[in-house]
Amino acid sequence: MTGQRPDERRALWIYPWDILDAGIDATVRRAGHEWRLSALSLTSSYHSAKFLLPRRSREKVFLSGGSAVYFRPDPALYADTPLKPVVTHRTDLLDVLDRTSEACRRQGLGLRAWTIALHNSRLGETHPDAAEVNAFGDRYPWALCPANPDVRRYAAGLVRDVATNHDVDGIDLESIGYHGLYHGHHHELIGIEFGPIDEFLMGLCFCRHCIERAGQAGIDAERLRGQIAATLQRRFADEAFVPALPMDDPKDVLSLLTAWDDLAAYVRMWMRTVASLVEELKTTALAGARTQLALTASTFQRGAANAWLEGMDLRLLARAADEIIALAYSSDPGDVAGDVRFARELMGGAGRLVVGMSLLRQGTTSAVNLRAKVEAARRLGATKFSFYNFGFVSEERLSWLAAL
Repeated sequence: MTGQRPDERRALWIYPWDILDAGIDATVRRAGHEWRLSALSLTSSYHSAKFLLPRRSREKVFLSGGSAVYFRPDPALYADTPLKPVVTHRTDLLDVLDRTSEACRRQGLGLRAWTIALHNSRLGETHPDAAEVNAFGDRYPWALCPANPDVRRYAAGLVRDVATNHDVDGIDLESIGYHGLYHGHHHELIGIEFGPIDEFLMGLCFCRHCIERAGQAGIDAERLRGQIAATLQRRFADEAFVPALPMDDPKDVLSLLTAWDDLAAYVRMWMRTVASLVEELKTTALAGARTQLALTASTFQRGAANAWLEGMDLRLLARAADEIIALAYSSDPGDVAGDVRFARELMGGAGRLVVGMSLLRQGTTSAVNLRAKVEAARRLGATKFSFYNFGFVSEERLSWLAAL
């Protein structure tokens, strides 16, 4: 006997190349009848990646070919920004979103568009002024800055394009905040002693638009940038785990913010920047559209409690978006409950919370483990779930969904 509720939404994240390979109609039927899902969340735009996809009939090692959109964009929606969506070179994938939508409607399933917003190396490389900039002046081309007006207009065009030109119920919007240092880059290496404080400071953006917004908030961003660069330089010189700052024995990033007022104010400015962008997307880009907007709280699986490291303030974002997706990818049901409880409290309830869970071996150890995690979230009021990811897992793991 399971605790499954008739009003629950259970979705599965899926790539266009996977559903095309497996068969669109066949996969939609299986989603509803075999796995007892109520929706699919299909990729409409994605970053560059290399995947091992064990169930594919061919190309088991799949290269996405760079950041791209998997539909035919409407050029008029990007006329006010130099950033234009790059269309995938895989022409066989351009109609998958619409074909899947039609199949879902025939089967009574919902369809969501899993959309990557600002994590885009192609656009960051061709438009370096749009990228985040660290305290040393180095640009991060994989990370478009949410403070940049051109980036904001690009994000608005992307969201409106998906919502108004395609029949989708919702947009699962990923990477709308700040990204920072780590990227999973090819041969990404750090050879010195490096901890959370270092990662945090190296991840702060000091592009001219962030500096301008900081000035409007009464923060001397250039002085702060210089202080952070000097702190990091001392760290690089001696590899001491704790940076040399005028405070008592700091233990982590939060204690750093407690002792450094300007830094704390800068992070709050970051959060307001991201929240204002989401408000624009909801009130302008989605004006007149029936499509709901859901935000992934943290792109890099940090958990809801650390979403602020990407400028994501769940309290502010919950007022602007329709839903917040908390990636509770731990295999421990207690950890999942902690993530859900934290997000629920910040959001003022669980009604608009989506709990994301990984079906991969690293995140789920067994069918019993998956059910225990779902039940832990249900006990806290969660009624919306999304599972990651169709293409990465075995048929056996997909079958576990039916027993939830």
